[in-house]
Amino acid sequence: MLTLVWFKRDLRIDDHAPLHHAAASGAVLPLYIIEPEYWRQPDTSYRQWQFVQQSLIQLHQQLLAIGQGLVIRVGVAEQVIAELCQQWPIDLLVSHEETGTQWTYKRDKAVASVCRAQGIRWQEYRQFAVFRPLNDRDHWFAQADAWLKSPCLPAPTQLQPLLDTSDTPWQLSQVNLNFHVDDPGPCQHQQQPQHLQAYVQSFWQQRARSYRGGISKASTARRSCSRLSPYLAYGLLSLRQLQQQTWRLRQQSKDDKLVSSLTAFFSRLRWHCHFVQKLEDEVAIEHRCMHPLYEGLRDTNPEFLQAWATGRTGYPYIDACMRCLLQTGWLHFRGRAMLVAFACYHLWLDWRPVALHLARCFIDYEPGIHYPQVQMQAGTTGINPYRMYNPVLQSQQKDPDGRFIRQWVPELAEVPLAFLHTPWLLTQQMLQQFGISLPAYY
Repeated sequence: MLTLVWFKRDLRIDDHAPLHHAAASGAVLPLYIIEPEYWRQPDTSYRQWQFVQQSLIQLHQQLLAIGQGLVIRVGVAEQVIAELCQQWPIDLLVSHEETGTQWTYKRDKAVASVCRAQGIRWQEYRQFAVFRPLNDRDHWFAQADAWLKSPCLPAPTQLQPLLDTSDTPWQLSQVNLNFHVDDPGPCQHQQQPQHLQAYVQSFWQQRARSYRGGISKASTARRSCSRLSPYLAYGLLSLRQLQQQTWRLRQQSKDDKLVSSLTAFFSRLRWHCHFVQKLEDEVAIEHRCMHPLYEGLRDTNPEFLQAWATGRTGYPYIDACMRCLLQTGWLHFRGRAMLVAFACYHLWLDWRPVALHLARCFIDYEPGIHYPQVQMQAGTTGINPYRMYNPVLQSQQKDPDGRFIRQWVPELAEVPLAFLHTPWLLTQQMLQQFGISLPAYY
């Protein structure tokens, strides 16, 4: 029996149900398909591809160490799979379920059609505590807890070598993709796939203790947050493993502050699947307001959208958040919420172009979390309270000493702290006195 293992957003070998069960049944051909059409979508970007590309090289090395490296193909998924099934005696395709955008949903339907036509069985496994189909949410938390507490699956120890994949790294380096016209470009300070274990260990050993109190403040968030979201988004890290490890550490710790922070972190891991389930249940919320009465409420002002997207709104904290995101691909949750709320309330922009710009910027873009959260912050769900943040008050509260603003908005570096959050209050006389020249947007 030869099984084709299709890797998508699950680039690991530990707690990987498709790989685990396929290897236990016989020979395995591990496959990743680079889909040029996917990378032309308006929610994808070069910085995401950089992270995926490096993750694939790492995955290839892990698979090669147990016998069979990763097979890379470029093209349309259903065509690639059909060709491989003609070349090899494949009778089973296995993969994780993917809760993505309407594009990936249609892609999977096309793959299912090809499998039926060729008499190939496609077995999908659950990667998160997300259930399909789900008629109602009445018992979801109990179902989710049961799955998240279920045993993690070990990586295979040996795969039968079937195909020479020594050219896989070369193949990856030769791929040329056309990204969206508004692609934000590469990051200057981007997290790397090979640093996963370093982030995990530093969080457990040092940073987790300040998690509860530090994740909302701009100056402390980068060293208080887990910073594991990119690894969860592309499946380098198993959510189930992470949640179980968090629970064990929480139970073992005698440090009250650490226990409190791990409790908060554990809770957020549970909310991860809650939001992904929302998109699984209604994929149309990628494009449509959750509550239809909000359709047509806001405008699309290109000038305002451009100022917001480039971090030149004239509000220092808002601009610092956007520039931090543009340069690093990551931003703490309160900063993300502020960006959406400011765009949708203060600038009165429609949430859809706002959501697409942020999706392209995030290294850790997870569609199932992204679209429900954007709509929640934009106030288009019909069930959540409106989140209208005062950008000046938030600036004063979340960056009281101005370190975050000075780091990411260097043109304000010499502004005295008393005026840093409100530079428009500086008179011409004060500017001359302090020897400061400000751009027009301030």
